[in-house]
Order: sequence, then structure tokens, then C-alpha cells
Amino acid sequence: MKIRIGTRGSDLALWQAHHVQSLLQRAGAKVDLLVLKTKGDLIDNVPLSKVEGKAFFTAEIERALLDHEVDIAVHSHKDLPTEMTPGLVIAAVPPRATHNERLLVRPDAHDPHAPFLPLKRGARVGTSAPRRLEQLKTLRPDLQVLDLRGNVPTRVRKAREGAYDAVVLAAAGLDRLQLSTEGLVAVDLALDTFVPAPAQGALAIQVRADDRPVYELCRACLHDAATEQAIAAERSLLVGAGGGCSLPLAAAVFPEGTHSFVAHGFLGAGHPVGTTHARWVAARGTTPAEAMKVVLDELVAGRATRTGPLRGLKVALAGSAQDGSQLGERLAALGADVRTERVIELEPLAGVDLDGFLSRARSGDVIAVTSRQAAHMLAGRKVAAGVRFAAVGRSSARELANGGFEVAWTGESGARELAGRIEVAPGGRVHWPCAQDALPDLADALAARGIALERLPIYRTSVVRGVQLERDVDVRVYMSPSAVEAALAWERAHPGRATVRFALGSTTAAALKSASLEAVQPACTDTPITEELVAGLHRLVHSTVPQR
Repeated sequence: MKIRIGTRGSDLALWQAHHVQSLLQRAGAKVDLLVLKTKGDLIDNVPLSKVEGKAFFTAEIERALLDHEVDIAVHSHKDLPTEMTPGLVIAAVPPRATHNERLLVRPDAHDPHAPFLPLKRGARVGTSAPRRLEQLKTLRPDLQVLDLRGNVPTRVRKAREGAYDAVVLAAAGLDRLQLSTEGLVAVDLALDTFVPAPAQGALAIQVRADDRPVYELCRACLHDAATEQAIAAERSLLVGAGGGCSLPLAAAVFPEGTHSFVAHGFLGAGHPVGTTHARWVAARGTTPAEAMKVVLDELVAGRATRTGPLRGLKVALAGSAQDGSQLGERLAALGADVRTERVIELEPLAGVDLDGFLSRARSGDVIAVTSRQAAHMLAGRKVAAGVRFAAVGRSSARELANGGFEVAWTGESGARELAGRIEVAPGGRVHWPCAQDALPDLADALAARGIALERLPIYRTSVVRGVQLERDVDVRVYMSPSAVEAALAWERAHPGRATVRFALGSTTAAALKSASLEAVQPACTDTPITEELVAGLHRLVHSTVPQR
């Protein structure tokens, strides 16, 4: 039998086509290759998120197949749209290569002690995939994620030459091409922390639906039923979530024992609409489809799933309940079981002329809020045209939006990040309505940039008496010195608890020390306080807290 294989011309596509060719030749077939150009090969200087659509890498090859120019198309399975082109079928799914993503890091950007990913703070990471971008930013908000196009050798070369500090690639492609990564640090990322694309590492052998001889030959020589079941389960997540290649969704399933499978999924923030944070999900089942169905239900529900890098960690946030929302969302997105403990109350300060303060803001100035309480107190107030707003955290940004203000900048990882984003007009200033005991991060970071700041305390904290704290938690985060004061009586009444204490900021750490309460204080660096704490919790998970 004579067979013509249609393939793309990239190094990886040619490797895949030659691999299939050799397997068919062993069965006695005469096999030739026909290299075809696809839209994905021709448009390589535009971000994929801007141009890709259905069959971006496959349409031209499928057309050649339907026109009888070729008899077999060899695809990377993850490039195929979820709806099969009429007249074509998948004849075989060969045994799969590794699922994993691989991080290639320049040595000067490699930090093996960094949380979640071994990258120095602010590293420039290249990727073109929405799922990778969302996982990178969820794990490490400090990273600069830059668009990366080109074939696999080109991407490796760009990292080696310094265009990026690191790149994320499918390990399968690197292994198949046996590419040298000399001069780079190669790190295979764990499937449960950095989930790959549905069907990553798998091939799809496509034929015409009415070509039974070729279909049966491919089925006999190339097909692996176990891989087909796993791929079908992973791609069902794409269908169920209602998205294509532009959806920040990832999925992987693999066997665990004889009759058990583990499925992992990830979906970025905003999917479904209104979801406040990205999330990981893991589930087990007796079949790949059963395990993945549980993952789909959890992801579509949009709730925190307690699966992710901080899975199993029970964290109590001792504060006003409101002031822990930004940190709480961050920890919940990473899989922690977060509880809030209301130990202080927030009270507006008497005699404060907030309207007069806001009236001093002129076009080109910025009003910055670093708490949801401050944002709530601005609702319905008037500001001059041209004044822009900045917020720390999504919860503060949402509160401003609810009050009728459009937010120009959001600091996801804290006030220092926000201060680095804010832009004021020449001679302009930042106006900061805040808590009476607000941490100085915003002021210090703006001063370092030479930006004038006008600060107005508009509310204060008061201690809740007779508080009762959660007993069954691994970690308690004290959000402020006032929270320490409120919890002191309870702490002394319950000595010997196994709970680890963390302090949010140096002043809170000093309050715990003054009260003779042992606490973990993250190292003082230029890292935003929230991210210092997250890094400390990550170290704790991998040292003292039992994995559940």
C-alpha cells in the first residue's frame, strides 16, 4: 500500500511525521511525506491570543486530506479543534510522550529557593499560551510574562541568547528533538502545580472517513487505546468549559494503580464570568472520563477547590475579615483552606473632611486605595475629571468599581507593586485615603520614585473583646498589631497550640515579639509583604506541615 503523509514543516512536525512513517513502513507500506504550510507557520510575529482560531495549525493539512493530495495527516493532538471536520476521522492515537511542561532558565535568573517556580523575582518568562500565562501569574505575580513565538529550536535559542530569562515548553517536544539545553537550567514542572494543555504529548493520525484500508492500517499499527481514553477525557474538559485554544484551561489525566486514575485541571480567573481567582482541581476516578468529569464540575462551579500548591494548608487570617480579603483570595487561589477571624473592627474617624481631601485632586493626579474599607468609604463621592484611581488587590478594585470609579491600575501583590505601576502627570501627586495605622509600603515606594503623596487617615481599628479563635488550623496570620492585641488573651489561655504564627509586616511581628508569642516573620526584602508571606507559607508546606 502506498501512503502519503501530510505534515507541517517545523522540526517537531517533521519528527512526528517521520516517526509515523517508520512505523507504517515496518508494516510493509510505502510512505512518502508532503510538507504543507499552515496559517500558524506563516504568521509567526503576532501573539497567538490575537490570531488563533479554529484549526489555526491544521486547516491547510485537512484541506489537502479532503482533496486527496495526502492520505494521512499527522497532528499534535492538542492543535486539533474539538469539533472534527466533516469527512475526516481520527484513525489512531499512538502511545503518548510525557505530559509535563519544562522550564528552561538562564543561570543568572535561576533561584532554586524561590516559591513555586525556581525563578528570581521579576524574571522575564516567554510563552504564547494563555493557560501558561495564567498559571505563571497565579503562582508568581511578580514575573514579567512576555509573548513567545517560533518553533521549538527558535524558542530555546531565544532563551539562550537572553531575549528571555526563561521559557516554558512542552517536555515532549524537547525530548523528541533531543535538543541541547546547554547553558540553561532545565526544570520539569510537576503536573499538579503546572498543568499542561489537554492532549499534550500526544499525536493524532487523521484520515478520510471513507478510506477504510488506510484507517484499518493505522488502527492496527499505530493505535493505543489507553492513550485514546486519556486524551478523550482531557479534551472533554475543553468542550465542557465552552472554550478553545484561547481559554486559559489545562488538563492532564494519568493512571494511579490498576483501576484508578488521577485528573488535574486548571482554569484562569474570570472563567466562568465573575470568578475572582484562578484555580487548580484534582480528582480520582475508576476511568479517565470519570475523574475528569469531577474536575469539570469543580472548575465550572468557579469556587475555591483547595487543590493547588498550598493544598491541605489550613490558614486563619486574624484581622477585620475585610482586610484579609486580598490575601485570602491569593491563598485560596493557591489551594489553601482559608478562614477569617474577626478580631478587630473598622470605624470611620470623626471629623475627617474626606470630600475636601478628594476635591484637592486635580486632573493627572491619582487616588490610591490599599484596602476594601477605604474603597467602600469613597462610594458616591465626587472627584474632578481626569483623576484616576489605583487599588491594591482585586477586592479593593471591585469595591471601587461598585462605587462608580474606574480603576486604572491594580497591584495584585501589594502596595509596592501598585506604587511601581502608578503614573501621575508632571507636578501631579497621589492622594491616599487610608487606615490610621496603614503600613508605609505605598508611601515608601512612591517616595523612592520621587512622587508626591498626600495621606489622609479616614478610619481606625478597634479591638473586639473576648474573641474565640479557630483551633484546627495549621497557620494563623496576624494582619496588624491591633489583631495581636485582640487575640492575646485567647493565645495565653491556649498555650502549646501547634498553630504556626505569621506576622503581616514588621510592626505586627514586633507586636507578637512584645507579647512573647513566637512567630515566623518572612525575610525583609523588596518583595511585597503579601508575597513574602506566601513564600513563607510555601516553605512551611514543604517542611513542617503534613501533606493531606
